[in-house]
Amino acid sequence: MTEIKLTVQAPTLVNRDFVKPTLCGPGPCDVWPSVNEALTKPVISPICDEHFYVLDDIRAGLKYVFQTNCDTVLALSGSGHGGMETVINNLVGPGETLLVAKRGFWCERALEMAKRYGINTITTTVPMNETFSLQQLENELRKHRPTALFIVHGDSSTGIVQNLKSVGELCQRYGTLLLVDTVVSLVGVPFFMDDWKIDAVYTSTQKAFSGPAGISPVAFSDRALNKINNRTHQPPFYFDVKLLSQQWNCYGSTRVYHHTLSSPLLWALRQCLQEVIKETLPRSWARHAATTKHFLKRVEQLSLKTFVPKPEDRLMTVTTVVLPKGYDYLQFSKYMREKYNILIFPGIGQTVGKTLRIGLMGVNSTIQVADAVADAVAGTLIALKKSSL
Repeated sequence: MTEIKLTVQAPTLVNRDFVKPTLCGPGPCDVWPSVNEALTKPVISPICDEHFYVLDDIRAGLKYVFQTNCDTVLALSGSGHGGMETVINNLVGPGETLLVAKRGFWCERALEMAKRYGINTITTTVPMNETFSLQQLENELRKHRPTALFIVHGDSSTGIVQNLKSVGELCQRYGTLLLVDTVVSLVGVPFFMDDWKIDAVYTSTQKAFSGPAGISPVAFSDRALNKINNRTHQPPFYFDVKLLSQQWNCYGSTRVYHHTLSSPLLWALRQCLQEVIKETLPRSWARHAATTKHFLKRVEQLSLKTFVPKPEDRLMTVTTVVLPKGYDYLQFSKYMREKYNILIFPGIGQTVGKTLRIGLMGVNSTIQVADAVADAVAGTLIALKKSSL
């Protein structure tokens, strides 16, 4: 055999010891045991019958969790950011106007993406721990008549849930499409795509679905589909819903190849949906609400405050907690991990140094986990106070 001289030698990859923490930050969340098992199912070809049967099952489940009868429902290869990029670049073209309801970190990401596509962006803002009123949104819609309004339903950077009832009706009145981020809210809090007249929505599996990151469900209304079919701009090939909807057989007549979807992620998403269907959406919503209500009571007993003052504005999957003066949020999170092996996170973006972000969602939305986190918070408050004296 002819000698081959390599310019880069094989590295030594050393396995590291790792004790998995309980994932109680704003995401990712721990996964269902059944989802772990699903990840080990066989890899399948993207052009075989079994592959398309799995896609059909996923689409049926997604219609349930989004509460929509629309046909343009599918899942993207990619994280929640892929979903964000897809709904924006398929529905708003260069030179058109996107109104962003700006409050937290994810709204900033939407703005950045839109600007890169040459979209005209405008914003309307509220304080980080408040929600948008219908009057404020209507004033902006009337003034700017944007192509679309982007708004976050559940905001993991602030712990806010936005009331979306009647927002879709407002948008229709002014000829505007409504684009919604539900990454950290879907299946954790009530959501009704059709009843709320939402035109495009995306989510991801690593939050209340209790699945792995890397696959992101999206759905588009008939109004949105009409815009997609009549748009004058071309979105990126990988995110083109016209092509993706053919791969996913959204309209009952196509089963074509667009790109190779990850078989393990498809199996995992299918199993996540089976878990939601088995429990039912109303019971899932009730479980998340009861767990967070219990945790908030424990927080109040520790004389801590929540970042979001109004109870009706608090997200039932991620709670933002304000520490007493003198505590360092990053140090607090690190101590929780080192002492209790519970992973929570400090604020992000504008909430850095202002909040802890504690997630109780999916498989971790239980009274037992809530008590474990509350006990760890109590212990950390004492330990760090003592260590600073």
